[in-house]
Amino acid sequence: MTNGTSPKYMRPCVGRIYTGFTMDSQVPRPWKGPFRALEIAYTRRKVLRDFRRDFGRTPNLQSPATYNERLSHRLVYDRDPRLKVVSDKIAVKDYVAERLGDRYNVPLLGKWRRAKDIDWAALPARFVIKPNEGSGRFALVRGEADRNPQRLRAFAQLWLKRRWFDWLAQEWGYRGIPRYIMAEPLLEGRNGGIPSEVNVFTFGGRVGLIRLFTGRKTRPERRDAWFDPTGRQLDIGVDPIRGARMELSERDRLEIVDISEKLAAGWDHLRVDLYLTSDGIKVGELTPYSWGGRAQWRPESVDAKVGALWGGETDYSIFEDFRDPALADSPPSDPLVWLRTWQDLINAGDYETSRQLFASDVVAFGSLAESMRGLAELEANQWRKIWGTIRDFRFEEPVILSDHEEAYTVAVRWSSEGQTENGGWYERRGRCTLMLQRLGPALVCTHSHFSMDPGIPARRAG
Repeated sequence: MTNGTSPKYMRPCVGRIYTGFTMDSQVPRPWKGPFRALEIAYTRRKVLRDFRRDFGRTPNLQSPATYNERLSHRLVYDRDPRLKVVSDKIAVKDYVAERLGDRYNVPLLGKWRRAKDIDWAALPARFVIKPNEGSGRFALVRGEADRNPQRLRAFAQLWLKRRWFDWLAQEWGYRGIPRYIMAEPLLEGRNGGIPSEVNVFTFGGRVGLIRLFTGRKTRPERRDAWFDPTGRQLDIGVDPIRGARMELSERDRLEIVDISEKLAAGWDHLRVDLYLTSDGIKVGELTPYSWGGRAQWRPESVDAKVGALWGGETDYSIFEDFRDPALADSPPSDPLVWLRTWQDLINAGDYETSRQLFASDVVAFGSLAESMRGLAELEANQWRKIWGTIRDFRFEEPVILSDHEEAYTVAVRWSSEGQTENGGWYERRGRCTLMLQRLGPALVCTHSHFSMDPGIPARRAG
């Protein structure tokens, strides 16, 4: 062989063809060009096949325009070494710390090359374990009932054994990442439940789109909302998750934009995944390969519009304002969404739609009526005697007293203005407790208890 290459190099080189072409540094120099061409051809074939299967057409990889085409082009041709860093959930923590400081990282409780080395006794009462590469694989430990070392060790062994992201992955950034099992503390949301998740789509180092989630991953009640960088909610969706009207506070929006743009500086496109926790905003991961270039955008025209953002478009008028879906088509499945939905219905005086949020056999205590059994009594003796005489009804930040996925107990303060008999207005403030039960994907209220603050009457004469 020429250039110092001997036959002993051939076997590992050929082996690396079938294990994902991950060890470029060990490929003899004369072979690097041909191996890279072969690896790109392999990836291109898979990308084209999967794209045609999902969309019934061939993507334009020579002059990509839509988001899915641009992402497919990255899969086939982009070999930026930084992709290896952001695709590794452990290595990316150093990247985050360098750009933001360590306070935005989720603490790393430990990492292990072998499942049998995990010291389960050293881990806290609540934690999550997962592999440091790939997505969608994790095990949550919320308490002693979930703390089964034998079961968790079996998961860890399976994750370490599978070489999925070595040779099957279209995502070059995942190939060859040293595999570890990692543990992190289980994060708590601001209201004591699960934290809200945020995906930030950056283009050219600037925030392009903000996606806010409620509900747990993989659950039918999961909902999302898309915003532009100014906080305007947009008519964007990605199947299978349904959209819902949500609020993005100005304080959160500003911090989300600041964090994301610092992390995305120097990238043409990067997704920044964040959690809104009781301990502030935390970085979950950085994602360069959203949906593998096969996002099921809703409506389909959004694919081209998001692709235009990647190409440098800054005019967000190309996106429509969000339109509230019919309640029957998208019932609220998260306590926060449920509260916002009912708040809007109270202000609109919409009794008919409000009934869809309550169980027919609801038991209620009211600020006007002492006790009501059944939805008909609640509507007649409380809603219809109060709603027409108030304005600007608002729920404040709720406290989730119990969160069992299938049922929630919510304590929340509220405020409104009440109309006096002479046409004036006075401040009404109070508190309420709500018990919400899951019925299919939706939440319905089985018990409500409204009361006024001391000294404030439910109705005032003048």
